[in-house]
Amino acid sequence: MKAQALLRLLNPENRALLALIDAERPQSMAQLAKLAGRAESNLSRTLAKLQAMAIVRVVPGTRRSRIPQLVVRRFQLEIDVRQLQEHIAVG
Repeated sequence: MKAQALLRLLNPENRALLALIDAERPQSMAQLAKLAGRAESNLSRTLAKLQAMAIVRVVPGTRRSRIPQLVVRRFQLEIDVRQLQEHIAVG
C-alpha cells in the first residue's frame, strides 16, 4: 500500500472510529453505528477498506451480526526522499 492511500484512509473521522472500536468494543455493526452516529452502510464500506488493510477485522457474532475488532493500534511511516521509497510498519 502506498503511504498516501493509508493517510487518506486514516483521516481524523476514521481514526476516531478506530478509537471508538478499541474503547467501546461494540458487539455488532448496529451498535457501532449508534455509537458513532453514522449509517451502518457507511460504516460497512469504511470497515471493508480498513479490513482490506488488516487494520480491523469483522468477525461473525450471534445470529447474523458482525463484530468489528481493532487489530492495529499504531503505524509508523518512513519515507526516504533520496530513494523515493516508503516503508509502513504496523505494530
